[in-house]
Amino acid sequence: MEFSPLAREKLTRIGELTQEEKVRLKYSQHLASVLSDYFTAKMSPEGLWKELKIQKEEGREFLLREAQLRLIDAINLSGSERDFERQRRGILAVETLKSESSYTNLEQSLDTIQNLLRQYREEKQKAYSTIKRKIEKQVKLAAQQLATQAEAKGASIDIQTSVEATAKASPEWKSFILQHENSFNQKLKDQLTRLRQIV
Repeated sequence: MEFSPLAREKLTRIGELTQEEKVRLKYSQHLASVLSDYFTAKMSPEGLWKELKIQKEEGREFLLREAQLRLIDAINLSGSERDFERQRRGILAVETLKSESSYTNLEQSLDTIQNLLRQYREEKQKAYSTIKRKIEKQVKLAAQQLATQAEAKGASIDIQTSVEATAKASPEWKSFILQHENSFNQKLKDQLTRLRQIV
């Protein structure tokens, strides 16, 4: 493995990695590869479960929690419902491999997060639609005035695109989205912290 000069310098100050640390690092890198396949849908939740079951049987149970934490780290506001469902299924599949499982608590926490993400998307869409309706009236009036000029020149006016661009550029939308993102990012951060504590 190649380290940056700064990393090499720090390693010389603190000493070499122990054999156990080297082994953990090796398997953590393997886990990153497995999760990459999982995130890109090259591996199913069942495939992830089977891979981690093998790791557990070979004495590397520490990878179970690490896998769950990495799946949790991938949850964000911009992800799709499908992305969240995939992360959820992976987290729960891994939980079934643990000796001491908190499956029910984990499932409840994931339900809370799923509801929060749904609320985030719904409120965002509702606000956008409201702002868009207001702007649409203004743009249609302006477009009617310009339509005769555009027709004379052989051009057309795309009202829908104008409405969407104007809505997304409006101060009202920018203000809403800033407050909305900040509020829900904090709520999600709090829920993810609780979820990490469970795993």
